[in-house]
Amino acid sequence: MLNILYGDTYSDILSLIGNTPLLRLQKLEGYFNLDTPLYAKLEFYNPGGSVKDRIALYMLSMAVKDGLIKPGGVIIEPTSGNTGIGLAIVSKAYDFKLVFTMPKKMSMEKELILEAYGGYVIRTPTEVSPSDPLSYYSIADALRNYIWSLNRALDQEELRSIIEYFQMLVDQGESGTLRRFLEMDVEPNPYAYIPNQYFNKYNPIAHYETTGREIWRQTGGDVDIVFAGIGTGGTITGIARYLKEKRGDIKIIGIDPEGSVYHHIKKGLTIKEALKYASTYKVEGIGEDILPDTVDIDIIDDIVVVDDQHSFSMARLLARLEGLLAGGSSGSALYGAIKYIKDKGIQDKYVVVILPDTGRNYLTRFYSDEWMTSNGFEIDDDKVLRSLR
Repeated sequence: MLNILYGDTYSDILSLIGNTPLLRLQKLEGYFNLDTPLYAKLEFYNPGGSVKDRIALYMLSMAVKDGLIKPGGVIIEPTSGNTGIGLAIVSKAYDFKLVFTMPKKMSMEKELILEAYGGYVIRTPTEVSPSDPLSYYSIADALRNYIWSLNRALDQEELRSIIEYFQMLVDQGESGTLRRFLEMDVEPNPYAYIPNQYFNKYNPIAHYETTGREIWRQTGGDVDIVFAGIGTGGTITGIARYLKEKRGDIKIIGIDPEGSVYHHIKKGLTIKEALKYASTYKVEGIGEDILPDTVDIDIIDDIVVVDDQHSFSMARLLARLEGLLAGGSSGSALYGAIKYIKDKGIQDKYVVVILPDTGRNYLTRFYSDEWMTSNGFEIDDDKVLRSLR
């Protein structure tokens, strides 16, 4: 007879968001000869596979409370994929329809996952400025204005036709038509809503209330340094605000990809000046070419800049050594953390690194040797990371 042990049970999927584990990476410590313990906050244990489930829950629940969207309405979000997945999961509790705008550089896995949840995806050009009518930010705004102008609930088939129309406008580069939608003078209504993770105050609040508190509890208040990638900035800002309130000497270190503006702004440049150094990069989910309201650069003590090659090689090594299949931005965070630890000669500190999402979204990207070589990357990860040992 089987001896079945029953653990906790949950009434709905939203109850599974948060309370992710903290895991010591002992094999990675040994590989890089670290003199300090290294702990990973495994955010891919959230039901949507990423840290973004946390903000999706806060942003949508508060939007409903504030009357900005009602059941049957359309949630629209410009996303690199993970926020969309989180919004899709939370939307099931509210019966929302879903549309996501996403740059073409993002993995096909993310698009397929969003569609599996019943969402529509509009793919946009990657190498355009945020203010361009063809950017994924602008397309989201144009679509919302169009739905607002209809001022009624849409059925699924009507929404599908509208999405096909907008994708055609993008594919044909119809900037003029899209600009007219952007400039429409329409009255907001609860039939469409953009949570806008880049400017939504509940983004950092979610991490203040959950992620920061969890790290403090899990470490018994002994945490010394936290490393986190900077995307919208909500994760690192919320964590920093909570932990620095608890103990002012805790260091918060941001990780930024080459081509992003954050490390330039941290050095004192204006966003306009920083944009002169902006360029494209392959790692997904971190870095920006805008300065969102959700990031507080001043509360971040230092920023480490990481390139694509080291990010991907570290994520691949993590899977091989620790059995953790994580995304490229997790590789960025780990590489940046270990480099910082080595460069600063850090010993016997309690170090926590945020690993934002699952590697299952990138199986045809950097986990594929063929993709790596075809994009000019080295696949000998030990060779790439040798300088850190």
